[in-house]
Amino acid sequence: MRKQLRYVDVIKGVPEYQEFLTVNELKESSQALAQMHPDVVELFQVGASTSGEPINALRVGNGKLKALLIGFPHPNEPIGSLTIEYLSKRLAEDDELREDLGFTWYFIKAADIDGARLNEGWFKGKYDNIKHMLNFYRTPGYRQIEWTFPVEYKTLKWNSPSPETKAVMNLIDETRPDLVFTLHNSAFGGVYYYVSDPCPALYPKLQNLAKSERLPLHLGEPESPYMKKLFDGVFLLPMMNGIYDFYEKHSERDPATFLNHGTNTMEYAKRACNAFTIICEMPYIYDKRIGDTKSTDMIRREAILKSIEISDDVFEFVNTAYNRLGQLLDSESPFQDVIAEYLKHYKPQRDAMKRWAETDKTLERPATVSEVFSNLVIKKYYSMRLIGQFIRLLDDSEELHPELEELETERKAFLNKLRSMNSEFEKDSEYEIIPIQKLVRVQVGTALSVADSLLKE
Repeated sequence: MRKQLRYVDVIKGVPEYQEFLTVNELKESSQALAQMHPDVVELFQVGASTSGEPINALRVGNGKLKALLIGFPHPNEPIGSLTIEYLSKRLAEDDELREDLGFTWYFIKAADIDGARLNEGWFKGKYDNIKHMLNFYRTPGYRQIEWTFPVEYKTLKWNSPSPETKAVMNLIDETRPDLVFTLHNSAFGGVYYYVSDPCPALYPKLQNLAKSERLPLHLGEPESPYMKKLFDGVFLLPMMNGIYDFYEKHSERDPATFLNHGTNTMEYAKRACNAFTIICEMPYIYDKRIGDTKSTDMIRREAILKSIEISDDVFEFVNTAYNRLGQLLDSESPFQDVIAEYLKHYKPQRDAMKRWAETDKTLERPATVSEVFSNLVIKKYYSMRLIGQFIRLLDDSEELHPELEELETERKAFLNKLRSMNSEFEKDSEYEIIPIQKLVRVQVGTALSVADSLLKE
């Protein structure tokens, strides 16, 4: 009981964060923590980013079990960096907490440093959709940390880990952690979890972490059809064989031709040291309908097909402009790579999704409110990200060709498209902005709950 009360105190101790920290601010705080607590904290380099910038890790404590927490596994997901910011400091300062948990803790505050810097334009100040989209960047799949771990399955053979992935691999190989917590976050929806292994005793605890902060669970559509639901808001994180097999079943093409990436952290850590892996996905904004499981008069298949139509509209809008502008676009821009990769692989993945939606008999039932909301409203939100990244590609291109009115005209058209999509989205959603403190509390509570459960095994 004393230990559980202590954990509650740790969760309540999360500061009232008003904004996210930049990469430089995170680096400075890590250096300060190591200098302030040299007996229990070590700061060391585990690799380098694509641009050559050092990727550092913190080691805190010296327990029997080992935990690895990874911030910025995707560059647009900053919540976990604050979770590490708080938890590493609290562990360094609190001898009793470290002893209670019995772990050596390893933290990477910013794994995708280069990509995180490209998102810093929306890290400060109050959250705003347009600001978020105009300053958004997400590394293309074949260079993402989370999806470039080596894997071989059927025709897919991937052995091209990004430099950032190599850094994470190095730390996993050297430390052989018992727990890996990749600190992802979604952006709009509800709270949900991925786990590497079924863990029924944890499900109620994970649900209660969200409920204690009055945040809804994500009870709408899963991210992908191959995500296996274990419990409300809890899914089994798929290995590459499950992803490949889904596309093999629903596509006429060899999945290896359009799955242009490797596998995830969980699969690598499972192979390397049989680690238990967890992900806690949380949004910046939410609408209560994401937790509403009442039936509607719309068939689930129809809702999913309408979701695909929304994606098709955005694809055609971007693809037309991309082909029209051609050589005028900055080939060195990081956003050129993002757009080109998306356009190249959209259709085969989309065709497989549509074939699944049209043939899966389980989709013949009425959709719930949350499923309709996922397909018709949340889809619009996420589709705006591609528009924002194309605008950033146009901005980079205009710097190369400031004399070309065509680029400025195209930018205005894309900005109008973004504003129109956002207006539609805001009409369809009564969303609320979630205080950052609540989001960090849920991730801190997740780390403590899972660590405690592993300690008892």
